[in-house]
Amino acid sequence: MATIKDVAKLAQVGVGTVSRCLAGKGGVSAKAEQKVSEAMQQLNYRPNSLARALSTQRSNIIGVWLPSLSGPFYQHILQAIEFELRLHDKHLIIANAEEANSNEEYLQHLDYLINRDCDGVLMVCPEIAISDLLIAQANYPPLVFINHSTDLLSKQSFSVDHYAGGCLAANSLLALGHKNIACISGRLSAQDAQQRQQGFVDELARQGRPINPELCIEGSFDFATSQFAVQQLLDKQLPFDALFCGSDKVALVALSILQGAGIKVPQQVSVLGYDDVDFAAVASPPLSTIAIPIKQMATAASRQVLNLAYDLTLTIPSVSEPRFIARASSQASPYLKVKEG
Repeated sequence: MATIKDVAKLAQVGVGTVSRCLAGKGGVSAKAEQKVSEAMQQLNYRPNSLARALSTQRSNIIGVWLPSLSGPFYQHILQAIEFELRLHDKHLIIANAEEANSNEEYLQHLDYLINRDCDGVLMVCPEIAISDLLIAQANYPPLVFINHSTDLLSKQSFSVDHYAGGCLAANSLLALGHKNIACISGRLSAQDAQQRQQGFVDELARQGRPINPELCIEGSFDFATSQFAVQQLLDKQLPFDALFCGSDKVALVALSILQGAGIKVPQQVSVLGYDDVDFAAVASPPLSTIAIPIKQMATAASRQVLNLAYDLTLTIPSVSEPRFIARASSQASPYLKVKEG
């Protein structure tokens, strides 16, 4: 296997010149650079990533901090990040904070990434306090946040307009004529869950259909908690003709439990999810949902962390608005059909 010394010998330049060419630091004439390039091709030389990192004082690694590795939402984010980093010959290390129970424990996972010499870090962090994010960012500038928005870090935070998504969910169900609408949110300590829930409740009130607080259940986005939340809603024995779920994962659980309880979807209850992940279109029945641009959001954040860590000027794509996807789990309520008739 060819070495950097072999390249220097064939190109008739010093090892330092080859090293500067690999590092892209400049200070090399065009003629010398051409000779090095031709020698590398002739020898089929592939730069050693560790040696290149030592010469540039960069690891070419981006850390990714996640609150969980379960569920399609985080999988979509990881896919978008990995694709974008690979385009620029960068790699990733993941810190999974699923077992953390406090801001302090969350931030210990950030320390894990920093201590491994990551050139930058992406954090999917809807539940970390903004004050802690500001401290982290001040101490570690190449830090970019996904699914978290704050005006104080507007150039380093990328999120979806979840409030608008909640409003859209409310309007979509009201347009179908539903009168008694229930909802199961995510943990309201998470910024994204709180925003979509607030938008949903506010829009119902603006349209003169304020939600019955008894029909609002705070849940989470894991299967066990979702099952408990849906059953808790049924145990109240209050009538509802539509159900908005804070994620498609919760909605999938709701479809199963409602139909298992003899409640027909959508004939008796329309079910609406949120995210539009892969399984939404193949659920039974296919799930109506609020689609959000998950991969677009992750791509924008990935390009920004690359810009900050490596002095690049990649174009940052704008993040689209949420949109309603109508499928078979929702339909016009009997009340609307009677009214139109």
